[in-house]
Amino acid sequence: MIYKNEIILQPLFNEDIPLFNSWLNKEYIYKWLCPNGEEQREAWLDEVNNRNGKYDFIKHFIIHYKDRKIGYCLYADCFFLKDLEEEGHDFESLYRDVVEENHTYEIGYLIGEEEYLNKGIGKIVIQKLEEKIIEIGGREISADPSEDNTFSIKAFLSTGFYKNNDGDYRKIVIERDSGEAIKVMSGRKILPLMTRLKV
Repeated sequence: MIYKNEIILQPLFNEDIPLFNSWLNKEYIYKWLCPNGEEQREAWLDEVNNRNGKYDFIKHFIIHYKDRKIGYCLYADCFFLKDLEEEGHDFESLYRDVVEENHTYEIGYLIGEEEYLNKGIGKIVIQKLEEKIIEIGGREISADPSEDNTFSIKAFLSTGFYKNNDGDYRKIVIERDSGEAIKVMSGRKILPLMTRLKV
C-alpha cells in the first residue's frame, strides 16, 4: 500500500523534460494526452519548456515516490487557460464562466511508470494538488478527462468531483476562517455553514 505522505510533488525542472517526453511517448499515456497526434505532444513540450514565460500560469510538478520519479501533474489558472488555443481542446467554451484570476484551476496528472498504475496514486495526487490550490486561494477545481478514461474519472469522482458535462468535472472548494477546507459539490446540495466563510 502506498501512503499519502510517501508521494511528493516537486517542481518540474529542465532536467526532467526528457523523462516527461519519454512518458508522453508511452502508448497508454499518448492516447489520452495526445489524441490528435504529434502536434499535441509538441504543445505539451512547448508548455513545459516555456513554463517560466508565456505559460507561467501553469504549474508543473514531477511526482516522486521513495525518491523515484514516477509521474507528472499540473494545475493551471483557467482564467488564462481559456485564451489558450490548443488542438483538441476548446478551453474557451469550457471555461467561459471563469471571469476572474485565482478562482478556478484545472488539474491533470499522469503516472509514467507502469508498475505504479492502479495503486491509488492518482487519487493521492488529486488530493495533493487540491491542497496546493487551497493554499493559494483557489475556489474551484476542474478536470477534463476523456469520457473513455474510466480510471481517471473514477479517481476524480472518488475525491469529490462531480460531472458538470462530458469532459468537464468540477469541485468547489471554500475555505473557512480557521483555514480548514470544506468541499461542497456545486449544484448538488448546499451545506449549512456554521462559521463565516472567506469567498
